[in-house]
Amino acid sequence: MPAFIALGRFLFSVLFIFSGASKLLDVAATTQMTQKIVIPEMLATYTSQLEGLAGGMPFAQMLAIAAGVTELVCGLMIALNFGARFFSLVLILFVATKIYYYHDFWNQAGADAQINMNLALKNLSLIGGLFIIAGIGRGARNVESTHTEV
Repeated sequence: MPAFIALGRFLFSVLFIFSGASKLLDVAATTQMTQKIVIPEMLATYTSQLEGLAGGMPFAQMLAIAAGVTELVCGLMIALNFGARFFSLVLILFVATKIYYYHDFWNQAGADAQINMNLALKNLSLIGGLFIIAGIGRGARNVESTHTEV
């Protein structure tokens, strides 16, 4: 069974590795997608400070790079079974945020609503898989008996 868990964890993480690498290889397209995210007014001063610290890089581009790095690093760490619990929890938050901002079927009608509901449900099932990885951690443990024969 531990071999199946390791293989499943590796195959599951391929999605995040590929997606993160794709985002980083085409930062311009990813930046265009992140412009859909609305930053609250109370955070505007902080985002402008970040833009200044980054040499004038737009905040949307910083989000695009952060998204790509998050997916790539978390996917690699889960595949290599290094900090799998922590990185799966990070990806749970990432995927939940992605559902909220990119698959808002509750604000749509018709075919768009159906497509985005299907994508949201797919991402919800990914969250389920990430919870399983978080629950398993590094893998199956040997449970020793707590009693002894007298």
